[in-house]
Amino acid sequence: MDALYLSVVVPAYNEEARIGRTLDQVAAYLGGRRFTWEVLVVDDGSTDRTRELVEDAGRRFPGIRLLPVAHGGKGWAVRQGMLSARGRFRFMADADLAMPIDQLDDFLDRADEGYDVMIASREAPGARRFGEPQMRHLMGRVFNWVVRILAVRGFQDTQCGFKWLSAEAADSLFQVMSIDGFGFDVELLYVARKRGLAVIEVPIQWHYQPRSKIRPLRDSILALKDILQVRLRSLAGKYDS
Repeated sequence: MDALYLSVVVPAYNEEARIGRTLDQVAAYLGGRRFTWEVLVVDDGSTDRTRELVEDAGRRFPGIRLLPVAHGGKGWAVRQGMLSARGRFRFMADADLAMPIDQLDDFLDRADEGYDVMIASREAPGARRFGEPQMRHLMGRVFNWVVRILAVRGFQDTQCGFKWLSAEAADSLFQVMSIDGFGFDVELLYVARKRGLAVIEVPIQWHYQPRSKIRPLRDSILALKDILQVRLRSLAGKYDS
């Protein structure tokens, strides 16, 4: 089968409260486009009605499909989705749509500029945040400072859950990545830099979601452990071409 133009990969774990609304918004946005597309929802072992709601959306919008996997973590789910996607370009989107889907325009407009990876940034010049608690923002900036010391320099925001990759970049990176938790974002950029890929931050408008599953302190500690694992894997040659 010929590749589609765009695959939107949505990792989901117990998202019954919002996955239906999210898929309606994404399908409405993509439905007005002239290119071919798919929305691939990777259900990360949900125990609620997430799968049922995705299947229902798939009956209403044929471009939506479900990929059920055993529970393994966000990084695990994204990796399965990216390697199963069929699009020439692949866009990772959080199920909460903290970045409204119409901002995908900014990525589509740059699709032919030669970037292998484009990452949504809440810190790049022109970006705006709405409703985020000050303490969470502060913790995020501290985490970014640590990331720049231990792993990758030059990025103001590695953790935003919206990222664009070419099919070639996605296949190259995700085939060697192994981090299953939230540290996978850093692993992605670390390997991309190591392989000389062209990466750019795209400023976005980001809206804090009160029901976010992110636990800033606990997840930051786990992500730091992941970063150390990335450095160890790199020393062992796991990311060599």
